[in-house]
Amino acid sequence: MGAHAAVEDSDVTLIWRGPRVENKPSAQRHLLEYYIDQKVDAIVLAPMDRKTLNPYIEKAAKAGIKIVIIDSPVTTDSIDCFIATDNYKAGAMGAELMVAKLKRPGPVLVIGHSPDNGSCALREKGFVDRMQALSPGRTIITIHMRDGSERETRLSTEEILKNTPCIAGIFTTNEATSDGVLHIIKERNGPHIPFIAFDYNQKLLEGVRNKQIEALITQRPYALGFFGVRSAIELLNGKKVSKQMESPVTVITNENIDEAESLRCLRKVSIKEKSACPICFN
Repeated sequence: MGAHAAVEDSDVTLIWRGPRVENKPSAQRHLLEYYIDQKVDAIVLAPMDRKTLNPYIEKAAKAGIKIVIIDSPVTTDSIDCFIATDNYKAGAMGAELMVAKLKRPGPVLVIGHSPDNGSCALREKGFVDRMQALSPGRTIITIHMRDGSERETRLSTEEILKNTPCIAGIFTTNEATSDGVLHIIKERNGPHIPFIAFDYNQKLLEGVRNKQIEALITQRPYALGFFGVRSAIELLNGKKVSKQMESPVTVITNENIDEAESLRCLRKVSIKEKSACPICFN
């Protein structure tokens, strides 16, 4: 929605493509190769893997194609602009929220996406580093999902809670892992385990309302799409664009979920934000 809004009332043709399965960088690679051959003017990419796509990004840059990376980082410098959440800082925020909710000693479980996913890896590191500083000596159990699916998360979480009943808290790094843990918490009998989740959807919002989730750390995907495409257009028009822009996060809890301000990250970018790009970024 944000990407399409960025080309309204313009002569820019927007082509939207994405793999059907989120954790398939090989599918993104094929798409990149195809559109490089089609000689598009710019590519806005939310990469699934921080390294695998680098050669194709570099190939596009050498072909004169403008490259804007959104949401998750890559490890090549052959890009024109990077727009994303400060994922390390957001992960550290998750640790601060967790420490405030912990009721007992015991290990904290961190459920990460694929370790090659740049944004989730940064969230995980930020969380672990801050947890170790705030709660020294506490065990942190970290696991990663091979296919990044909700189903894999459900099965793994169920097994861990069965074999390690002393888990004191759970932190998840993206929507699929958050969905998977919420499913288990809904069905689980026993004392409540503090749960800090990343990303949002209607199921997760209901989890906050029902006090199954202590806090959701939410991004602004509409803004990422909008300013990603808008930055690409400005680059093509010869305008100067910041090399890096940070999209802020919002924390949604049971206490603020009904406040309009807390939900502004779930709505479209305002007219004021559109007219003063990049006002919603630091």
